[in-house]
Amino acid sequence: MRLKKSLGQHFLRDRNIIRKIVDSGNITFEDRVIEIGPGGGALTEEILKRNPKELIVIEIDKDWVEHLREKFGDRIKIVNADATRFDFSSLDGKFKYFGNLPYNVSTAILRNLLDHRNSMEKGIFMVQKEVANRLSARKGKEYGYLPALLSLFFDIKKLFDVPPKAFTPPPKVMSTVFMMTPKDFDMEEKELIEFENFLKKAFSQRRKKLKSNLKLKNYPEEISEYMEKRAEELPPEKLLELFYTVRGLYQ
Repeated sequence: MRLKKSLGQHFLRDRNIIRKIVDSGNITFEDRVIEIGPGGGALTEEILKRNPKELIVIEIDKDWVEHLREKFGDRIKIVNADATRFDFSSLDGKFKYFGNLPYNVSTAILRNLLDHRNSMEKGIFMVQKEVANRLSARKGKEYGYLPALLSLFFDIKKLFDVPPKAFTPPPKVMSTVFMMTPKDFDMEEKELIEFENFLKKAFSQRRKKLKSNLKLKNYPEEISEYMEKRAEELPPEKLLELFYTVRGLYQ
């Protein structure tokens, strides 16, 4: 099977790392599991050794779908779909998620999973180290609108780094495995879209203060201190609080 650069395919071949990733999920025979982007099935094979109740894999590449079907037969359920758009909620129930996420679409997949957060018990994902650093940031230059959004809904914890030599072909960057666990926090869809737009505006020009990015001329005196700050200086909880305060005031 030939790897496709357009799909950001780098396949994990280090057996010790593969075991370590699956160990992080503490799979039991009662668990239902979803794997995103299984490719050649190295992680799939290790997950099956834990005898989960069900394993569903989401694979966009039709060639690899055929390979997986031949390799695993009816031991897995294969869905040929784009994980950046797939309706995970349609699978019904809660799952433990795993995935060596393609570098070029990793954040798009994670954003999609936010819309289907009720289907996740926990997620164990591998991404580019730089992406993992951004996702776990709560202030500073690496912090942006997506971590500010995701960290309200999920506890994001970096677990360990993975060197390029663990992959075929070796990427030019380090990778990081992290765990994503849903928090007891939720929003209605309409409010979530509003808040995401607020965050995009807040972080749109990083060097500018919030009052400039949000184009606010009038706002309550009690938040003037925060309007003079940049978005990267405020934790997600404070940005959420400001959203509720200025909702409807910014353009």
